[in-house]
Amino acid sequence: MSLVICICTYNRNQSLLECLKSIKKLRIKKNLKIKIIIIDNSLKKNSYTMINRIKKKFKFKIFYISEKKRGIVYARNKCLNELKKIKPKYAAFIDDDCTVDKFWITNALKIFSIKNAEVVTGPQIYKKKITSNKIVKNNFAEFFEKKINNSISKVKWAASNNVFFKYDIINNQNVSFDKNLNKFGIGEDQLFFSLLNKKGFKIYWSKKVKVYEKTHKHRSNVEWLMERSYRLGILGHYIDIKLNGKFLGYLINYLKSLYYFINAIYKLLFIFDKNLKINFLNSFFRSYGRLIGPFRIKKIQFYKK
Repeated sequence: MSLVICICTYNRNQSLLECLKSIKKLRIKKNLKIKIIIIDNSLKKNSYTMINRIKKKFKFKIFYISEKKRGIVYARNKCLNELKKIKPKYAAFIDDDCTVDKFWITNALKIFSIKNAEVVTGPQIYKKKITSNKIVKNNFAEFFEKKINNSISKVKWAASNNVFFKYDIINNQNVSFDKNLNKFGIGEDQLFFSLLNKKGFKIYWSKKVKVYEKTHKHRSNVEWLMERSYRLGILGHYIDIKLNGKFLGYLINYLKSLYYFINAIYKLLFIFDKNLKINFLNSFFRSYGRLIGPFRIKKIQFYKK
């Protein structure tokens, strides 16, 4: 049985190294063969020297590939193309600033077995410290994570920061990450897995299939939250159309815009809530993004992390 782990990276050598070290500590069965694909999206192959230095002695085989077309969509599609050459039983995506739980793979394989799933995902848990050893008080990225209370739940999409899938479901499907979403820097994974779900492939979320991500300082900034909520609003319009067609997609988009606006006003009633401002801004800019999404989507600028 084979598994390929895909990691797209861009100028994060130290984080990537920590990610690989956590993969090295995975508890797995002896019959599982693991390979790792590193897609370096930097123009100057910034990760090449580091990967070349460690791959000869690494526990699992590492393939280093350069993708000079800037953007996460191009990097992820490069991974899909490489998977076609290897044809593994399973494939996985994680981010270069993540570390994995030592039972990450074992727990994912259990969900495939007990739920007959085609896609398995789980939570991304944020570490409280950044590299400078200063604690980030607010991590607004947490507002955009799935809020699921059950241990295992069937979901409609998965994020590529923590996802497994059976290779067969894409081998015979004409699927790829949407290039039109490259400039957003987000959402390409939501659309990709939503389309697979629409085709009838089952996606399950498990709290035990977990990864850990660094808390980035710039994500504690309120302006970052407003910008991300705004982009997600515009993005939501595009995804709704892709999933439901133009007429129904537009209808769903504006109903959701109204929903987020009402939710923003509702949040103002909780005057003693310490997160009042953040909850209001999140809902308001989601609403605004969806409201003007059809007119702004072509004008939005490339998102630089």
